[in-house]
Amino acid sequence: MKFDEIEAKVHSKEDLLQFIKLLKVNYLENEQEWENTSIDTFLDGMEAWTNDTDLLTEEDTWSTFAKILYAGSRYE
Repeated sequence: MKFDEIEAKVHSKEDLLQFIKLLKVNYLENEQEWENTSIDTFLDGMEAWTNDTDLLTEEDTWSTFAKILYAGSRYE
């Protein structure tokens, strides 16, 4: 599953909910691939990625939020 391709297709609340469900399934099936497996490290990853990235603008969309959620699972 390529999350960057799925992230780009998130354009609504419903899409975001589906993305969150897919992310949860990915975690349950591939926990060993996740860098951040506790809520505190997940949130730290989200915060760090959001702070460090140049990809965010004032005009971001639901797909941006999906990208932030995914980043929380991997970004250190």
